[in-house]
Amino acid sequence: MPPLLPLFGQMALQWGTHYLKTRHREKRAVARARHKHLMIAAESQQAWQAAMASASGQSWKDEAWTLTFIVILAMCFIPSLQPYLAEGFAILDTTPDWFRWAMLASIGASFGLRGFDRFTGRK
Repeated sequence: MPPLLPLFGQMALQWGTHYLKTRHREKRAVARARHKHLMIAAESQQAWQAAMASASGQSWKDEAWTLTFIVILAMCFIPSLQPYLAEGFAILDTTPDWFRWAMLASIGASFGLRGFDRFTGRK
């Protein structure tokens, strides 16, 4: 029996070496796949941001919202317009939640979704 002990030891060593190499290869493959996925995601995000920046160059949406907010702010300082402003906000307060979210989404899309995330407190 003693001559078989080195043989079993050699087989166990080979199996252990094979197991560790295989496990190492699998971990490297997973790491490469994750890296590739992150790179593709980053490239997609950059392409989307470039497309949005290009599209917003011909859009008046952000300027329209900016002008709207300037007018609302100016109305706050004109006493004869303050009752209309207060009534308008009272009416807006009665709108359904979906309308408020749609309005926020429109404003957020105009100024960029990252800014919209800051308004809603989400990341």
